[in-house]
Amino acid sequence: MKANQFKKAVSYFALASVFTMAGCQKEDTLENNSASTQPTDNAAVSAENGKAIEGEYIVTFKDGENASETIETMSADQKIAPSSIKQKFEGAVRGFSGRLSKAQVEALKNDPNVASIEQDRLITLSTTITSVAQPAQTIPWGVARVGYGDGTGKTAWVIDSGVYPDHPDLNVDKARSRSFITGITSYTDGYGHGTCVAGIIGAKNNTIGVVGVAANASIVALRVFDDLGRGSTSSAIKAVNHVIANAKPGDVVNMSLGSGISATLDNAVKSAAAKGILFAIAAGNSAVDASSVSPARVNAPNVYTVSSMNNYGAFSSFSNYGTSVDYAAPGEGITSTGKTGGYGTGRGTSVAAPHVAGLLLLRGTAIGRNGYVTGDKDSRPDPIASK
Repeated sequence: MKANQFKKAVSYFALASVFTMAGCQKEDTLENNSASTQPTDNAAVSAENGKAIEGEYIVTFKDGENASETIETMSADQKIAPSSIKQKFEGAVRGFSGRLSKAQVEALKNDPNVASIEQDRLITLSTTITSVAQPAQTIPWGVARVGYGDGTGKTAWVIDSGVYPDHPDLNVDKARSRSFITGITSYTDGYGHGTCVAGIIGAKNNTIGVVGVAANASIVALRVFDDLGRGSTSSAIKAVNHVIANAKPGDVVNMSLGSGISATLDNAVKSAAAKGILFAIAAGNSAVDASSVSPARVNAPNVYTVSSMNNYGAFSSFSNYGTSVDYAAPGEGITSTGKTGGYGTGRGTSVAAPHVAGLLLLRGTAIGRNGYVTGDKDSRPDPIASK
């Protein structure tokens, strides 16, 4: 349940043209201790963030429609070509993403089986990565601030850039991890963002590296970003659809990502949450109202949107805000696991959200509060998440 819905009174407008990225964008950086360089065209990839993918759309079908059968019928009626289908959605969200002409889009709008059509968009990550030596085991300040415990037997589904499967400080569920990127089958993190998130949630309490909020938890990597940090709204939808079909009540999903408004992505999150699956979602790093960001704008039971604060309890200047935000959590100078077995330091709501994901694993919806942030931009301070 939205924990502070009662306390926020600021009105907001849904800006469909705005697209922000909750992953490492703008102020959200990651100094990765395991890799010396990032692809040289990172700036170009970051500049693509939020752009509509020309000619590509997300089409959903009405309740009761079988995606494969409906697509076959549409192909037979020459409304779409089988070769134009990029991804099929089966399950709670039924439909497809693919390339469509303007004429096909207009035809599908009049198809009685079609519930919605929206433009697919790019979601991109941007990080800064350096290399330093592995530390002895420490408890990062953010983990110490919110509290930590034993997450053995608990499962976190990390929808992100993948996770490094053989990191000595992580329990990665290799059997259930997978990629949702068309043409890429490996869930191994080639970027570093997802591995950083995973460590904050559940790094082992052993003798090396760092300790996660829900130490020793099992991490399921659901990869939606490639090695350059490029993904799409449709891939995120497919990953959430997979969670709906495979996760159990009490499992936790972390989504340190976001797009412009996508009703399909929002509805997928709501459907999963209605099954008792808990979500920690990054508010975003553009210093705007999170009402313009999906899925951060979702207000529903079991969905928690997270803003960022520094170690003094001050609201981070880059953090999004608004009525959809439930908690603030540490989001500056956070040490965590890195993509090739090392460690790194993260900044942004991307690293704030997994603190809450860890707390959800430990306490379910009974997350505590340890005061309020100062300097919240909407003048209604977010409660600081705590065990």
